[in-house]
Amino acid sequence: MDKQTLMQQYKELIEASDEKDLHVLKLLAEGMNKKLANENSTYIGSLLHAKTIWEDDGSLVIEIPNNPIVQNNLDILHGGITATLLDSAMGTYAASLLPKEKAAVTSEMKINYTAPGIGEILTCRTECIHKGSKTIVMQGQVFRDDGELIAHSTATFFIINRK
Repeated sequence: MDKQTLMQQYKELIEASDEKDLHVLKLLAEGMNKKLANENSTYIGSLLHAKTIWEDDGSLVIEIPNNPIVQNNLDILHGGITATLLDSAMGTYAASLLPKEKAAVTSEMKINYTAPGIGEILTCRTECIHKGSKTIVMQGQVFRDDGELIAHSTATFFIINRK
């Protein structure tokens, strides 16, 4: 796609947008800028405005803002975004436990949703349950900013050779 066509599409989007749409376009642009500035290593992390925090004990926390990009039509966090947050956090932590020539890929994931995802910030906390030679079992929890648990997950990650 050429830049001129893309610029025309964005111009048309901006002209047709209401205030909420303009806010979403701003969030998308800010997310893309984070990716271009290498503040996030993936497009999904950038678009979610994910903030990764390594705790002193080595565990991983990822926070995302609750904004229209991640909400469903009920104005609460979309269940698929919750699953993505959990998978990304647990997978990142699992990969950090491996030598550079190995990688961790999701082979199974179970999620229990316990409360609606509301509030300003959503926080995912992860921990390793088991690290073997072929798999790693992780658990993760997502919390609202009022401390309420909204989802609990366990997942198994295959350990593979990095290409």
